[in-house]
Amino acid sequence: MTVPGIVMATTWVVDSNCFIHMGSMAQDNLIDDLSKTIKEGIFVTPGVHQEIKTVRFQRWKNKPNLLQAIKPILTTIPIDDDQIRGLATQIGERAAPQDVDLSLMVLASKLSREGRDVTLVTDDFKMTTTSQKVSLGFTTCPPSTFLQRLADSGPKACKSRFRSLSRRTRAAEMRYAISRVNEYDIQAKLTWMVDSLIESKPQSKAASPDVNKSSEQKLIRALRKFLLGGEPKKSHMEELGSLPTICEPIKELDSLLDQFSDAGAVVVEDKYAEGIEKISSVMERVGIGLAPMGEEMAEIAHRAMAGHIYRMESCLGMLARMNGDMMNARLHLSRALHHATLVDDVGAEMLATNQLGLLALVRNKWERAADLFEIADRQSQAAKSARLSYVVCAGMARFLSGDDASANKHLQGAQVLVAHDLNKAGNDLLSLGKTLMAMDEAGLAIEVLDEAIECAIETNDTTLTEKLAEYLVLANNALTESDSAQYEGLRKYLDNLNTLTHNSEEFTETLTQIEQQVELMSQPIEVTGEWIDAESVFSSGDRIPVLRQISMNPNESLIVAQHSNLGVIAFWLPDSDYQVSAGQNITIKDTRVKIAKAPDNLTSEHKITTLIAVEDDAMMAFSADIDV
Repeated sequence: MTVPGIVMATTWVVDSNCFIHMGSMAQDNLIDDLSKTIKEGIFVTPGVHQEIKTVRFQRWKNKPNLLQAIKPILTTIPIDDDQIRGLATQIGERAAPQDVDLSLMVLASKLSREGRDVTLVTDDFKMTTTSQKVSLGFTTCPPSTFLQRLADSGPKACKSRFRSLSRRTRAAEMRYAISRVNEYDIQAKLTWMVDSLIESKPQSKAASPDVNKSSEQKLIRALRKFLLGGEPKKSHMEELGSLPTICEPIKELDSLLDQFSDAGAVVVEDKYAEGIEKISSVMERVGIGLAPMGEEMAEIAHRAMAGHIYRMESCLGMLARMNGDMMNARLHLSRALHHATLVDDVGAEMLATNQLGLLALVRNKWERAADLFEIADRQSQAAKSARLSYVVCAGMARFLSGDDASANKHLQGAQVLVAHDLNKAGNDLLSLGKTLMAMDEAGLAIEVLDEAIECAIETNDTTLTEKLAEYLVLANNALTESDSAQYEGLRKYLDNLNTLTHNSEEFTETLTQIEQQVELMSQPIEVTGEWIDAESVFSSGDRIPVLRQISMNPNESLIVAQHSNLGVIAFWLPDSDYQVSAGQNITIKDTRVKIAKAPDNLTSEHKITTLIAVEDDAMMAFSADIDV
């Protein structure tokens, strides 16, 4: 839905011919002008790279290679061959453009389905007619119109250069079209070129139906600044009237998030309930205040508050997930994504989309997870932010769904990112492994952490290696027999992510030490059969990491945890209503416990060595460190 008074930035997908025109005619400040005018960069597919790899800037000193010069502002998205063939079949194989053009049409359609206002820049009129034929959701324009629109929307310093380049490009387009007059009817193409140029012309202020757009955007920015603690212009505050007062309760959400971050270890269930109570109270008060307001003022308020609500919903989603409530976690994160779209912040949308992808991964919705990770990857490229974890997750999801071709493309992309910066890759993969552990995906976490430890060893980063070894022990202890079977082929797939060129002996030795530590922790402890003080088994202040919760029967569960000395243990809790998940920690004191040997089926499936009954389970506390 397009919000009244808000202009959505155009996402540009550009074909090879446009770059060829720019290489032939552009001045040497083109890259700087494009960077200032198109903040998110230009979208292309790998085929465009191939078509322009030999093009040079003819008017630049030393005639540098165009592709190398323009790469920093390109976002390159690979497209599956199956999708290209599918589109070709849909529009009729004989009438279909070349494969590179088809890949650009698929990309433009994908971006359009993400809610973007997409324009495909091409001088191939067939791409316009075929896209309209199957309603792909994007518009098209020739390169000359693209450059004219940049002149209209870009900074003043760039305008004259873009206009001049547009005129020269239009002349070249006309000459080419006229040269083909004996091959096909060029009238429709010329009409399209002229119409696209007319549509790009800004309307006069008197004729514009959106004369208040810029003033509304100023008011949104002013209200946003006020809610973040700044001091907007007095004139803007006067125009906002009572909106600042009505929306002021939204500040309470950020205050609560600050308290969560500063609190250290917190009881997840309590903080989730506190967060729900706070956001409900805030939204009720704001809603009552906005009810009498007109639609335009309400829209200003909603957009100004969107960032605050996004942050709160993201936190609630994380708390719900840590509490084992995947349904509400998905609901909160979906709301977070919705509010992120109302903020001019690609990073917020990227993080929310990634979280939804992780939830889909946990639910074994492989194709849905892959789609979400691929969207997050496109958003990360537009935002010029780290993308390795999204590419790796997309590859794993495609592999698990049986789409080997797409999985291998993602793997190739990840290999380039890893090779570019091994140390950063190791840290990024550690972060991803920890996240997967917190979502009870030990099988996936092990494969990711294995690759991370290769990166750490190859760069001689002993601190990172030690951290990774610690998490690999935890992940191996959390791995169930069914997990091992489910992800059996994934290790072979991810083994190609990084290839050790040296220190392979150190890698083997590190893995052997980890295996020995896992084996040591799988030895059962002494069974007493008597009630003993919890402090005699668990030191005061011990925080025991939760690996998972297993439901045995209604109101009966086992909470599996790892203790640094006792190994993998399970607390048997009959008549318990606890809902916990990996990522939380247990502390226990002021009660008694009884130790028993675990049955063989629990030992083989969950590696549990010891069962522990708790006399008063109310003396168990579950907490987690929250980073929001």
